[in-house]
Amino acid sequence: MEFTLNEIPFRIAKLDVFQQLKVSRKLLPLLAGLLADINTVKSAAAAGDYFQVLEKALPAIAQSLANMSEEDTNAILHPCLAVVSRQQGKGWVPIFSQGVLMFDDLDLPTMLRLVLRVVEDSLGDFLPELPVNKTADPTAA
Repeated sequence: MEFTLNEIPFRIAKLDVFQQLKVSRKLLPLLAGLLADINTVKSAAAAGDYFQVLEKALPAIAQSLANMSEEDTNAILHPCLAVVSRQQGKGWVPIFSQGVLMFDDLDLPTMLRLVLRVVEDSLGDFLPELPVNKTADPTAA
């Protein structure tokens, strides 16, 4: 998938199946923290109330991230960044190699957006959108 972020063209490849497993195992605890408030978050997002979305989601995400070890954090970031390339001239250059970002102008927000794109692209089918209403419709019987 190709896209532009901060006026820079990027290309991402899918994680291989083993990297998908590794990343999903580390992300699931982070996502589990959101499940308690998922209906509130989804309702607020649908209504465009992004302040309420952040108010509900951010503490759970922040706590989960704070609890992650450096090793767990790298188990998510490194495989995701390893499949990202950036256009340079007429060619594409990997942005990450052997634990090092190859471009000094990549800041933390950009790096996290790139990781999010890889997760969405590679794990989107595995981590589908959760239903808003988990109770069965009594009129559907």
